[in-house]
Amino acid sequence: MLDALAAAAFLVTLAACSAEKRVCAPSATQTCACPGVTQGARACAADGARWEPCVCAPPASVAPTPTRPSKAAALGTKTAECNALIGVINEGVQNLEKGAEAGAGQDASGDLRAMADMMDKVAADAARLELTIPELQEFSREYQAMARDTARAARHLATAADANDVEGSNAAQAAIERAIGREDPLVDTINQFCQAPE
Repeated sequence: MLDALAAAAFLVTLAACSAEKRVCAPSATQTCACPGVTQGARACAADGARWEPCVCAPPASVAPTPTRPSKAAALGTKTAECNALIGVINEGVQNLEKGAEAGAGQDASGDLRAMADMMDKVAADAARLELTIPELQEFSREYQAMARDTARAARHLATAADANDVEGSNAAQAAIERAIGREDPLVDTINQFCQAPE
Protein backbone atom coordinates (compact mmCIF):
# COMPACT_ATOMS: atom_id res chain seq x y z
CA MET A 1 0.00 0.00 0.00
CA LEU A 2 2.43 2.62 1.10
CA ASP A 3 4.55 2.19 -1.90
CA ALA A 4 1.68 3.77 -3.81
CA LEU A 5 3.00 7.20 -2.90
CA ALA A 6 1.23 10.21 -4.28
CA ALA A 7 4.55 11.84 -5.09
CA ALA A 8 6.26 8.78 -6.47
CA ALA A 9 7.25 10.51 -9.69
CA PHE A 10 9.06 13.17 -7.67
CA LEU A 11 10.87 10.52 -5.62
CA VAL A 12 11.83 8.66 -8.76
CA THR A 13 13.27 11.85 -10.23
CA LEU A 14 15.32 12.47 -7.11
CA ALA A 15 16.63 8.93 -7.25
CA ALA A 16 17.50 9.42 -10.94
CA CYS A 17 15.72 6.24 -11.92
CA SER A 18 14.98 5.83 -15.60
CA ALA A 19 11.56 5.01 -16.99
CA GLU A 20 13.04 1.98 -18.76
CA LYS A 21 13.64 0.27 -15.40
CA ARG A 22 9.97 0.46 -14.40
CA VAL A 23 7.69 -2.53 -14.52
CA CYS A 24 4.64 -0.57 -13.35
CA ALA A 25 3.56 3.03 -12.84
CA PRO A 26 4.30 4.30 -9.33
CA SER A 27 1.07 4.72 -7.30
CA ALA A 28 -0.83 2.30 -9.56
CA THR A 29 -2.82 -0.54 -8.02
CA GLN A 30 -4.24 -3.71 -9.48
CA THR A 31 -6.27 -6.67 -8.37
CA CYS A 32 -4.51 -9.93 -7.60
CA ALA A 33 -5.51 -13.50 -6.84
CA CYS A 34 -5.79 -14.64 -3.24
CA PRO A 35 -6.33 -18.10 -1.82
CA GLY A 36 -9.92 -18.58 -0.77
CA VAL A 37 -11.19 -15.23 -2.08
CA THR A 38 -11.90 -13.79 -5.48
CA GLN A 39 -9.31 -11.04 -5.41
CA GLY A 40 -7.08 -8.79 -3.35
CA ALA A 41 -5.18 -5.62 -4.17
CA ARG A 42 -1.53 -4.74 -4.62
CA ALA A 43 0.31 -1.51 -5.29
CA CYS A 44 3.23 -0.60 -7.50
CA ALA A 45 6.43 0.23 -5.60
CA ALA A 46 7.43 3.90 -5.35
CA ASP A 47 10.30 3.35 -7.80
CA GLY A 48 8.11 1.42 -10.26
CA ALA A 49 10.51 -1.53 -10.16
CA ARG A 50 8.07 -4.11 -8.77
CA TRP A 51 4.56 -4.91 -7.64
CA GLU A 52 4.17 -5.16 -3.87
CA PRO A 53 2.65 -8.26 -2.19
CA CYS A 54 -1.02 -8.89 -2.59
CA VAL A 55 -3.17 -7.73 0.35
CA CYS A 56 -5.75 -10.46 0.85
CA ALA A 57 -8.75 -10.93 3.05
CA PRO A 58 -8.97 -14.14 5.06
CA PRO A 59 -10.52 -17.12 3.24
CA ALA A 60 -14.27 -17.67 3.48
CA SER A 61 -14.86 -14.18 4.79
CA VAL A 62 -17.02 -11.25 3.91
CA ALA A 63 -15.57 -8.29 2.06
CA PRO A 64 -13.20 -6.23 4.23
CA THR A 65 -14.66 -3.18 5.88
CA PRO A 66 -12.60 -0.02 6.28
CA THR A 67 -14.14 0.79 9.64
CA ARG A 68 -13.94 -0.87 13.02
CA PRO A 69 -16.10 -3.97 13.36
CA SER A 70 -19.41 -3.49 15.11
CA LYS A 71 -20.03 -5.34 18.34
CA ALA A 72 -22.95 -7.07 16.62
CA ALA A 73 -20.62 -8.39 13.89
CA ALA A 74 -18.83 -10.89 16.11
CA LEU A 75 -16.15 -8.53 17.35
CA GLY A 76 -13.31 -10.58 18.70
CA THR A 77 -13.39 -13.25 16.02
CA LYS A 78 -10.28 -13.65 13.95
CA THR A 79 -12.11 -13.23 10.64
CA ALA A 80 -13.90 -10.03 11.67
CA GLU A 81 -10.77 -8.46 13.08
CA CYS A 82 -8.61 -9.50 10.13
CA ASN A 83 -11.21 -8.04 7.77
CA ALA A 84 -11.21 -4.78 9.71
CA LEU A 85 -7.42 -4.34 9.66
CA ILE A 86 -7.07 -5.45 6.03
CA GLY A 87 -9.94 -3.12 5.14
CA VAL A 88 -8.07 -0.14 6.59
CA ILE A 89 -4.95 -1.10 4.61
CA ASN A 90 -6.90 -1.56 1.37
CA GLU A 91 -8.78 1.70 1.83
CA GLY A 92 -5.44 3.46 2.30
CA VAL A 93 -4.15 2.00 -0.98
CA GLN A 94 -7.29 3.17 -2.78
CA ASN A 95 -7.08 6.67 -1.28
CA LEU A 96 -3.42 7.02 -2.24
CA GLU A 97 -4.25 5.96 -5.78
CA LYS A 98 -7.09 8.48 -6.02
CA GLY A 99 -4.88 11.20 -4.55
CA ALA A 100 -2.10 10.43 -7.02
CA GLU A 101 -4.54 10.61 -9.94
CA ALA A 102 -6.03 13.88 -8.71
CA GLY A 103 -2.62 15.48 -8.17
CA ALA A 104 -0.94 14.16 -11.30
CA GLY A 105 1.22 16.80 -12.94
CA GLN A 106 0.72 19.33 -10.16
CA ASP A 107 2.98 20.60 -7.39
CA ALA A 108 5.23 17.78 -6.13
CA SER A 109 5.60 19.30 -2.66
CA GLY A 110 1.83 19.64 -2.37
CA ASP A 111 1.44 16.02 -3.48
CA LEU A 112 3.90 14.92 -0.80
CA ARG A 113 2.02 16.81 1.90
CA ALA A 114 -1.31 15.38 0.72
CA MET A 115 0.19 11.89 0.76
CA ALA A 116 1.48 12.52 4.30
CA ASP A 117 -2.03 13.51 5.40
CA MET A 118 -3.41 10.29 3.90
CA MET A 119 -0.79 8.21 5.71
CA ASP A 120 -1.67 9.89 9.00
CA LYS A 121 -5.32 9.05 8.32
CA VAL A 122 -4.46 5.38 7.72
CA ALA A 123 -2.60 5.32 11.04
CA ALA A 124 -5.54 6.98 12.83
CA ASP A 125 -8.06 4.59 11.24
CA ALA A 126 -5.97 1.59 12.32
CA ALA A 127 -5.68 3.02 15.85
CA ARG A 128 -9.49 3.25 16.10
CA LEU A 129 -9.98 -0.46 15.43
CA GLU A 130 -11.16 -2.36 18.48
CA LEU A 131 -8.92 -5.37 18.07
CA THR A 132 -8.84 -8.02 20.80
CA ILE A 133 -6.47 -10.58 19.27
CA PRO A 134 -2.93 -9.86 20.54
CA GLU A 135 -1.20 -10.62 17.23
CA LEU A 136 -3.50 -8.28 15.31
CA GLN A 137 -3.07 -5.58 17.95
CA GLU A 138 0.71 -5.78 17.42
CA PHE A 139 0.38 -5.80 13.62
CA SER A 140 -1.82 -2.71 13.84
CA ARG A 141 0.69 -0.90 16.09
CA GLU A 142 3.51 -1.73 13.66
CA TYR A 143 1.46 -0.57 10.67
CA GLN A 144 0.53 2.67 12.43
CA ALA A 145 4.19 3.38 13.23
CA MET A 146 5.23 2.70 9.64
CA ALA A 147 2.48 4.96 8.27
CA ARG A 148 3.39 7.80 10.65
CA ASP A 149 7.10 7.47 9.86
CA THR A 150 6.28 7.64 6.14
CA ALA A 151 4.11 10.72 6.66
CA ARG A 152 6.80 12.49 8.69
CA ALA A 153 9.48 11.73 6.07
CA ALA A 154 7.19 12.88 3.23
CA ARG A 155 6.67 16.24 4.96
CA HIS A 156 10.43 16.60 5.46
CA LEU A 157 10.97 15.81 1.78
CA ALA A 158 8.40 18.44 0.74
CA THR A 159 10.09 21.06 2.94
CA ALA A 160 13.54 20.16 1.60
CA ALA A 161 12.28 20.27 -2.00
CA ASP A 162 10.73 23.71 -1.46
CA ALA A 163 14.09 24.94 -0.11
CA ASN A 164 16.06 23.26 -2.93
CA ASP A 165 17.93 21.39 -0.19
CA VAL A 166 19.48 18.43 -2.02
CA GLU A 167 21.06 16.96 1.11
CA GLY A 168 17.80 17.26 3.04
CA SER A 169 15.89 15.76 0.11
CA ASN A 170 18.24 12.79 -0.03
CA ALA A 171 17.97 12.21 3.74
CA ALA A 172 14.16 12.46 3.65
CA GLN A 173 13.92 10.14 0.65
CA ALA A 174 16.09 7.59 2.46
CA ALA A 175 13.79 7.87 5.49
CA ILE A 176 10.73 7.24 3.29
CA GLU A 177 12.38 4.20 1.74
CA ARG A 178 13.26 2.80 5.19
CA ALA A 179 9.70 3.33 6.41
CA ILE A 180 7.96 1.80 3.41
CA GLY A 181 10.50 -1.04 3.37
CA ARG A 182 8.87 -2.26 6.57
CA GLU A 183 5.50 -2.60 4.86
CA ASP A 184 6.07 -5.66 2.64
CA PRO A 185 7.11 -8.04 5.41
CA LEU A 186 4.36 -6.72 7.67
CA VAL A 187 1.64 -7.18 5.03
CA ASP A 188 2.95 -10.67 4.31
CA THR A 189 2.82 -11.50 8.02
CA ILE A 190 -0.73 -10.15 8.37
CA ASN A 191 -1.89 -12.18 5.36
CA GLN A 192 -0.22 -15.36 6.65
CA PHE A 193 -1.75 -14.95 10.08
CA CYS A 194 -5.22 -14.15 8.74
CA GLN A 195 -5.23 -17.00 6.22
CA ALA A 196 -3.99 -19.61 8.68
CA PRO A 197 -6.67 -21.93 10.06
CA GLU A 198 -7.89 -21.09 13.54
